Amino acid sequence: MKKLAQQVAAQGADIRPVNEDEIITAEQTLGIQFSPEYKAYLSEFGLIAFGATEISGLGVPAMSHLNILSAIEPLREGKDYPPQAVPLCDIGDGYYYLYDNKQRKILTWSMINGVVDTSDEDLEAFLLRIVFDVES
Repeated sequence: MKKLAQQVAAQGADIRPVNEDEIITAEQTLGIQFSPEYKAYLSEFGLIAFGATEISGLGVPAMSHLNILSAIEPLREGKDYPPQAVPLCDIGDGYYYLYDNKQRKILTWSMINGVVDTSDEDLEAFLLRIVFDVES
């Protein structure tokens, strides 16, 4: 996540890194085993907010819309929500970017239609593109 860290620092994006205990607690609460890539995101950034773009994570109060613990609850009621996925961001009209910890893929998912697209980008490349409009 070196390139992402450089962009976060250069652009002054807001982050809220979390410790390993917070990550373990979130895994237990959600019943999800986070991938090493997602754990690295949480420990280094927690979440990312830059301009109008907000990427969910940890490091904010549990009831915040950016906290995956509260953000995931209504989504799990939607069509075919992937059991190992966590929300990354709301992209409007009932569509969300999710990160599937099992497949280690970025998914585009809808409350009504389920998964509508799967990206081959890794998490860092996706975040660079979505948050900072940087192609890796």
